[in-house]
Amino acid sequence: MHGTLEMSGPPILDVRGLCVGIWSGKTELSAVADVSFRAYSGQVVALVGESGAGKSITAMSLTHLLPMPPIKITAGEIRLSGRDMQTQSPKQIRDIRGNEVGIVFQEPMTALNPSLRIWRQIAEPLVRHRRMSWSAAKAQAIYLLKKVRIPDAETKAEAYPHQLSGGMRQRVMVAIAISCEPRLIIADEPTTALDVTVQAQILTLLTDLTRGLGGALLLITHDLGVVARYADWVNVMYAGRIVGPIAHRLESIAGQPPAPSDGTGGCAFAPRCPRRTERCDERPPLSGDERTRNGHLFACWNPL
Repeated sequence: MHGTLEMSGPPILDVRGLCVGIWSGKTELSAVADVSFRAYSGQVVALVGESGAGKSITAMSLTHLLPMPPIKITAGEIRLSGRDMQTQSPKQIRDIRGNEVGIVFQEPMTALNPSLRIWRQIAEPLVRHRRMSWSAAKAQAIYLLKKVRIPDAETKAEAYPHQLSGGMRQRVMVAIAISCEPRLIIADEPTTALDVTVQAQILTLLTDLTRGLGGALLLITHDLGVVARYADWVNVMYAGRIVGPIAHRLESIAGQPPAPSDGTGGCAFAPRCPRRTERCDERPPLSGDERTRNGHLFACWNPL
């Protein structure tokens, strides 16, 4: 992990010891275990890792967007602007979503309602959370379309999602996410299936808008190139836990990440690691010592 921005004041998001379980019959499988990280004002924080590492489950648990049951937060603490999210009622959580927390989902074609015009989908959170009239909310929706750099915003506002390109649909998702000027934006793989040029445009837009609002951006991705360019603080996830990269080039290893049902008690990398020793049957803590640089941490008994 590395930090490039000075962290001042209390964090906008403070996650401590988060554990999420999945019930399969009478058996609880661990999907996320002892995850802790923070996001401060003006900061882009990344959760990066392979598919199945627990990134999206971690992100969606922050505003209780997971189906509960069979998925349940079993331990830990989530604080948003100092408030304990675990003590909020369902109504309070709904009031927080879209208002204090904006979410950019992975696939805009399924996240957007195909039967509603673009302006109405942007206007809905403004009517709900800001008590705007529909006419005022429509005017604000057009302004937001311009803000996310959609050309001919007045015409595009009247369109349906299928009439827009993938890049424009993703910009609409960004407009919805920032409509109520949230303190935290969660972007879950926001550039999937977009070409490289559009990816860069969307990520630059998200970063600029988040910092302009004085908020924080939680970026969920598996793309290390995206992380290297945009993230101020990086949390690498593997098998439901945060592990840390060391300060030089990381080499790939054979094999696949373990499933929650594998029940690995020791280091989750051990079954596929060429440096495995008997001590790896015990789970290593996330820590650092004289072998680390630039604030990097690692979870390994035998680091290079």
